[in-house]
Amino acid sequence: MQSPYALPSDLTPVRDRLRAVFGPQLANHRLDPLSQMIRALIGTRTYDEVTWAAFIRLHQAFPDWETLTTAEPDGIEAIIDPVVGADQKARQLPILLRVIRLKRGDLDLSFLAHEPVDEAMDWLTRLPGINPKIAASTLAFSTLARPVLVVDPHVHRVTRRLGLVAAGGTARQVYDDLMFQVPQGWTEADLFELHWLLKPHGQSICSHFDPACALCALKDICPRVGVSHDQDREVLAFGGRDGASGR
Repeated sequence: MQSPYALPSDLTPVRDRLRAVFGPQLANHRLDPLSQMIRALIGTRTYDEVTWAAFIRLHQAFPDWETLTTAEPDGIEAIIDPVVGADQKARQLPILLRVIRLKRGDLDLSFLAHEPVDEAMDWLTRLPGINPKIAASTLAFSTLARPVLVVDPHVHRVTRRLGLVAAGGTARQVYDDLMFQVPQGWTEADLFELHWLLKPHGQSICSHFDPACALCALKDICPRVGVSHDQDREVLAFGGRDGASGR
């Protein structure tokens, strides 16, 4: 019977095999932590190209994020549309920033660079509208460069099919399970790269519908948890039919 948990070393061959397909993944540009959090929030369930365009428009309209704390949701929604759930996100943003300012006295999140990673994750996920994925991306993708794995729907799907995490569980449990398996000595760069290898693999090969198992670089070590026989196709479906999630 396949164990729902893998040994820590299991992440290394997964990383190495996918690197051979997609090449090394390096962080070329990082936003400040608050900007990364805002970008991640508006990018939930939205394609990256749509998210980036919306984020740029938003930052042009509010070059000082402090002014966003008093902005009207209708005006924010008009700027970030067509991201998924633009109306809800437009209401969340000013509240989120006001709560941060209330907790910290300002909007500076640089203090998270010095907090233990688990405590930093806990602090962020207690903020309104901040789930484990947004919290992890704030820590991992920003200038904080903390050693955490960002688990988006693609990363979750691939690791579940590999048997690295159980099928059930909350987003935080999945994150915790994967972080428990990180090999000793891995740095934030390793975890950054793992995310950006698993994500395109989930988008192009291990898609939600019709995964191209026959073309998968991991096929001989993958138990295909949750993949039915009629899903296992030999035709590559780039992009799949499930939406890509932003950073």
